[in-house]
Amino acid sequence: MLPVLQFFMDTNLYIIEKHNDSFRILLSGKEHPLFKAHFEGNPILPGFIFFHICENAMRHKMVEVVRAKFITFAKPNDILELHITQKEDSFHAVFERGDKKICIITYKINQREKCE
Repeated sequence: MLPVLQFFMDTNLYIIEKHNDSFRILLSGKEHPLFKAHFEGNPILPGFIFFHICENAMRHKMVEVVRAKFITFAKPNDILELHITQKEDSFHAVFERGDKKICIITYKINQREKCE
């Protein structure tokens, strides 16, 4: 059985499951208040949540976003794969749904922080 990490904002927006060298992100349904607010009738995951997911998955805090590219939308009940790699002082995060990239983020953390 794989460990399941569950993080809450105000309510249960997503679940993070660790899978070897990647993470599986399970998004909540359209009944979640954040999806109801963003956008009514066409709910999508707000961009800032991708940053929040990276921080929670890796258990660290971003201090700088070097680059962020939002390619397509994540919607309620989506199951996303998250791959994060480190190169020198930056982290590179790729969110995918199936074989389609959703979001790519390059960011930095406080150098004194350690990743688990």
